[in-house]
Amino acid sequence: MPGLRTVTVLEHEVVPILRANRAGSSDAQVLEVGKFLTEREANSLLDWNERRPGFCQRTSEGIKFANYCGVVGLESLVLEVLPKIGLDEEPRAMDVGIARSVLLRMLHRAQEVRITDLDDVSQDVSRAPLLETFVLSFLNCALSIARRGLMFRYEGLSDDLTIARGRFQIHGHLRRNLSRPHLLHCEFDEFTADNPYNRAIRAALDICRPWLRTSLGQNLWFEIHARFAHVPSTRVLSGTVERLHRDRTTRHYTEVLKWCELLLRMESPDLRNGEKEAPGLLFDMNKLFEAHVLQLEKERAPREDKVKGQGPQRNLALVASSKCFTLKPDVTISRLTGQNGADQVHRIVDAKWKRIDPKSGTLGVDQADIYQLLAYAVSYGCRELELVYPEPDRTIYNRVPIIFSIPSTNLTGPVRIQVRTVHLLRESSFSDRE
Repeated sequence: MPGLRTVTVLEHEVVPILRANRAGSSDAQVLEVGKFLTEREANSLLDWNERRPGFCQRTSEGIKFANYCGVVGLESLVLEVLPKIGLDEEPRAMDVGIARSVLLRMLHRAQEVRITDLDDVSQDVSRAPLLETFVLSFLNCALSIARRGLMFRYEGLSDDLTIARGRFQIHGHLRRNLSRPHLLHCEFDEFTADNPYNRAIRAALDICRPWLRTSLGQNLWFEIHARFAHVPSTRVLSGTVERLHRDRTTRHYTEVLKWCELLLRMESPDLRNGEKEAPGLLFDMNKLFEAHVLQLEKERAPREDKVKGQGPQRNLALVASSKCFTLKPDVTISRLTGQNGADQVHRIVDAKWKRIDPKSGTLGVDQADIYQLLAYAVSYGCRELELVYPEPDRTIYNRVPIIFSIPSTNLTGPVRIQVRTVHLLRESSFSDRE
């Protein structure tokens, strides 16, 4: 994607559409700023939205983005969508660097991917385009694999040889070598680095070279390419990498294969065939924030506690004998009790990637979210529940956490729903509990 126009936007930001059939003063202002979409680009993004509902929508002012952050590649544009952290409606220049840092830290902590050089995330990494940061992280993983030693596997091959090797195939020999009696058609196993795992890395290397803009990245690419030079260059699809068998012998390839899978999504075969679909490397911010909070809970939980994400599943109601309304809390913290040695859920955490209102007495908490936690309280017999939101600003929110106390006759005491925030740019991420 060298030379393509790059547009960086924040969640909930609207990017205007430049209409080719008219040239007004507003369009001239849009061209001067440089943050715009053509009609073709806008239609491609709306088509992409059919696969990622909630990614964007068309408004009277242009295309508005939400829910998904990351990189989308179009024929003429690289679009970078970053999370919105501040409360200001109009993004500030500093918000872009902060948002990029937040997204990278969340991806790293949630173990979606491993981002390298996070110590410098507030400086060089936060200033670099997201796509280049992703590629550099992939290159560092690939270099680590190469230094450790490439994986060799036995691969079944067949060839015409002057000396018999492996299994002599008489039918293939008669079909191929009647006029070449000095050759024997054999099938044999070769212990080689030319296997699907290394071919996936080589394919990702081949497609990402044009995306590197810095000399540091290009030098790193050439070093790794030299180490994979004996692996033939082949076309590999993202789905092929996803289906590769994983076991203990391939465990050290886990991170680099994840990067291969993600980067190969950026190379869309449909794009070459004239389709409108856009290749992208996008992350659902709702799921990413849930995974981020889950990892934080695991890191700070006492040894006797068990922290689980998306479960244990239960059903809220019955219709006759059929269960309905499945409940899957984002995070449950359970502890072993003396009753039959069973685990008892003593705290439930629900992560919400939403903007709170520090000026409101209830922080603008949605009533439906309270109802959802009440359903958890009844089904799990749990009185301690928490709603966790991203902190909107590092200085605005400085108050005692809000606690909703709801009387309950079905439980041993009132249900307590505490509202907390997460400092997304700090290692100690949770605001203090009561």
